[in-house]
Amino acid sequence: LTLVVLIISIRQNTRSQKALVVDSLAAAITSINVPAMESPVLGSALSKATADWSSASREERIIAHFFLFSFFKLLENAWYQQKTGVLDQAQWVGWEKLLRKYYHSTGVRGVWWPARQHGYSPEFQKFLSETKPPDELGSLNELFDHVPDDT
Repeated sequence: LTLVVLIISIRQNTRSQKALVVDSLAAAITSINVPAMESPVLGSALSKATADWSSASREERIIAHFFLFSFFKLLENAWYQQKTGVLDQAQWVGWEKLLRKYYHSTGVRGVWWPARQHGYSPEFQKFLSETKPPDELGSLNELFDHVPDDT
């Protein structure tokens, strides 16, 4: 009977830990996106810098760098959580597509990542190097510049 109670307790604790990880990731992405909601400067800087690092001003590259560093650190954490089974595969799918979209963008791959990749674990670097860009996600420019057709 004690063993059954222990097994049930462990399962409940595991579910609670998984829920905490998901909540933590959601809170972390919110905390790095709130500044963009308060000022479009971050979105504009990120849009330019990811498309073509040199098209962004020095100030825009600085803003984009700090977002990208935080974003990739967050997703490195999510990747490790997924690898250990704490983050479910179904929850990882969306994060992973977004990560691949940023990683394979021209500005990130051409300039930012080569200069900052060593701030991330060798395992995470290897994972990213083996990925392909997703087809499902458009660029930030496409998203930000989209005007619905009223016809």
